[in-house]
Amino acid sequence: MNCIQDKHCCSCSMKSPLFQVLTEEELELINVNKRQVRFKKGEIIVKQGAPMSHVISFTSGIAKVYIEASGNRNLLLQFIKPTNFLGAPGIFADQIHYSSVSAIEESSVCFIDIHIFKKVIKMNERFAEQFMELISWNGIFNYERFTCLTHKNTHGRLADSLIYLHEKIFDDRDHLISISRQDMAELTGMSKDTVIRTLKELNEEGVIEIIKNDIRILEIDKLQKISMIS
Repeated sequence: MNCIQDKHCCSCSMKSPLFQVLTEEELELINVNKRQVRFKKGEIIVKQGAPMSHVISFTSGIAKVYIEASGNRNLLLQFIKPTNFLGAPGIFADQIHYSSVSAIEESSVCFIDIHIFKKVIKMNERFAEQFMELISWNGIFNYERFTCLTHKNTHGRLADSLIYLHEKIFDDRDHLISISRQDMAELTGMSKDTVIRTLKELNEEGVIEIIKNDIRILEIDKLQKISMIS
């Protein structure tokens, strides 16, 4: 982890769309109360259970958001990339982080002072509405994820996760999905061995192509069908 030279929020092309509705005065207030930090692959960005002193705007790389469960088993909720904004559920409650965030590749984020962020929310009604909409959509996404984990078989869960990664996270990477098998296991609620076996079956069926540690989707229609019926 290391601090890097801050880019002014007004000129930053990787700032969250949330900030597009801020006035110059409000954006300047955010700018002088933020710190941009770069993280190496595997470094912890946010620790579950820690006090929440800042909210996070993601500016480069990819990170995973996960719940640390007992027995060293994690539940991976989602991945984040530019220009995602991370405001945890505890922001208006007890100001505690209820999940951890770690970089799966070199990443950079802007930490914004939580008190300044709340001040801007009070100043700008449209900004407040869009932030609440963001939290709501995140909640809906998690509901859908839990429904998948509890109602679908291994092929359906894996298909759902591959479609999500293909369309939402690695959409600009020449159709390559770069994710460890352990992370895939934690995303699907399956064992690592089950993930490896199911990926091998999909590879043999020509639905995907395994290229070393990467995955390329060859037949998205077939994958969507597997997601719907499995």
